[in-house]
Amino acid sequence: MISMMREYARSLKFVLLIVVVVFILTSGVLFYFGSGPFGGGKSNAVAVVNGEEIPPERFKRAQANMMAAYARMARQQLTPELAERLGLSQQVINDLVTEAIVIQGAAHEGVRVSDDELRTTIQQIREFQENGRFSRDEYVKVLRQIRLDPGEFETEVRRQLLRRKMENLIKQGVKVSDEELRQAYRQRHEQVRAAWAYADVKPAMAAVQVADADLEPYVKAHQPQFSQPERRRLQYVLLAPSPQAAAVSDAEVDAYYKEHGSEFDEPKRLRIAHVLVRVPPVGGSDAENAAKAKVEDVIKRARAGEDFGKLAKEISEDKASAVQGGDLGFVGPGELVAPFEQAAFALKKGDVSDPVRTPFGYHAIRILDVRDGGKTPLKDVAPKIKAALLAQKSERAAQASADEAKAALLGAPDFAAAAKRLGLEAREVTFGRGDALGEAGRDPQLDEAVFGLAVGGVSAPLKTAAGYAVVKVAQQIPAGVPPLPEIRDRVGEAIKRERAEQQLTDKAKTLAATLAKGGDFEAAAKAEGFTTGSIPLFSRSDPPKERGSLPGGVLLAALQTPAGQVAEPVRAENGVYVVKTLERQPASPGGFDRERDELDKQVLEQKRALAWDTWIRGRLASAKVEVGGQPASMTR
Repeated sequence: MISMMREYARSLKFVLLIVVVVFILTSGVLFYFGSGPFGGGKSNAVAVVNGEEIPPERFKRAQANMMAAYARMARQQLTPELAERLGLSQQVINDLVTEAIVIQGAAHEGVRVSDDELRTTIQQIREFQENGRFSRDEYVKVLRQIRLDPGEFETEVRRQLLRRKMENLIKQGVKVSDEELRQAYRQRHEQVRAAWAYADVKPAMAAVQVADADLEPYVKAHQPQFSQPERRRLQYVLLAPSPQAAAVSDAEVDAYYKEHGSEFDEPKRLRIAHVLVRVPPVGGSDAENAAKAKVEDVIKRARAGEDFGKLAKEISEDKASAVQGGDLGFVGPGELVAPFEQAAFALKKGDVSDPVRTPFGYHAIRILDVRDGGKTPLKDVAPKIKAALLAQKSERAAQASADEAKAALLGAPDFAAAAKRLGLEAREVTFGRGDALGEAGRDPQLDEAVFGLAVGGVSAPLKTAAGYAVVKVAQQIPAGVPPLPEIRDRVGEAIKRERAEQQLTDKAKTLAATLAKGGDFEAAAKAEGFTTGSIPLFSRSDPPKERGSLPGGVLLAALQTPAGQVAEPVRAENGVYVVKTLERQPASPGGFDRERDELDKQVLEQKRALAWDTWIRGRLASAKVEVGGQPASMTR
């Protein structure tokens, strides 16, 4: 439960912060792709949905947020060129159109977000709080920093809450029948046994001949495959910080400790135990009252002297902590959901709380121990301070050296020769947005600096993970398909692969047709040059042990094909498979009752997602949507 509460606290903060973070992240940097999806119509709107305009500002923020999300997943900066290739602009438009459809549907159904709901949501955003309480001054200050009017911000928050409310309303009406659960159980545990035949694409590629005359037409027909974004040919030097070039005295460490005392303050921490009684999501007032009454009884008994740990073991519905007597261990501020945390930190050691309502249900809380906050002694943090000060001094020295190098390199007719005179090694690289600059790695600052320079320009020292870089742009390489000589090998390999894959697919289809008429699977496959293997009995819930060596498409083909039949050829990354399902065994009915609860959750969630998607599709089908002044057909 403690991990769930911490995760819920983090996810709740994320949901509440989603709008403000988007505004903060996108207030300074927005990406534009040429004229973008808007323009060309009478309105400046990105799109018009049943007469409602989606303004460019909303598109820009949503676009930047999606790019940031992709960058976090890929762990590298997403360049505008790559974003355009991925179709992110269209994805953003689709999402904004869907949002408009949902908001309009909510209005049609009479669903609304009250002022109290909006106020409560905003007041829970930690960025707007001071000492754990909402501050109007802080709220106004944060919005002013991101140049956002409170009315505009509150409109966006209300839209997000309304969308969430409408989704919950649609999903809550979904039910799962007993037969649906049994069907899901049968599908999960039905076992199949299969044989497979595989042809590797690499030997087939080696046999493919590509004429020079084939290259140019192939590139013209597959330009996106070979197109590269705008790049720069760079010369650069790298100056790394040297710890040996600096020293830190004990007096400096002592001075830092005194001047930055707040850095070494440890917050108060509580060792907490609790008893949880859950409230069903759609339980109604009776379930709510029953859960609260049960917790009140626990509190009464605990305050009368009964052992709280024993009560937790007997009553708590948080099974993970119940076996430990409800003990959640030591926790600090910001680690738990707000109502639980506020109640806990208002108690003293040995106290038992009144009933506390959280999204999980009702809690009785007891404080087992308290660790008062305080200042960490200097002797415990001195090594850490010394290392930090040493790093600062080393970095300042490296920056000073980089400043001197930049001054010498700025007007030098020969960058490499000037670098050599300074005792530095000049390196050359072709660089695109999001690329790594050698050992300096990837850095958005590099992109901005490099692509902000004219040809012949020299950058100011750029701080990177490996030190300070001074960069000169030697050549600009425009976006597009490079000259054929530069990509000849890539084009040749692509043609060989395409032809080899098609040859193998045709061969696999012939083999499948032969096997469909009967005959020995292994003998027929080997006669056609395929390697063969088998998959012992497996199911969706119990995949084969050699799953890692077989593509998921092969297993799925075996699961979906009737016994005794051959599936359509399965293309994999490095070859083509032919799959024959040899045997199917029905699921044993004995385990259904054991898995019923888990199946109920999974099937219910799947049906809810489908219901929500179907509702949106229905609204989209009847909607009038224009993008860039032209009618649009929206698909999900």
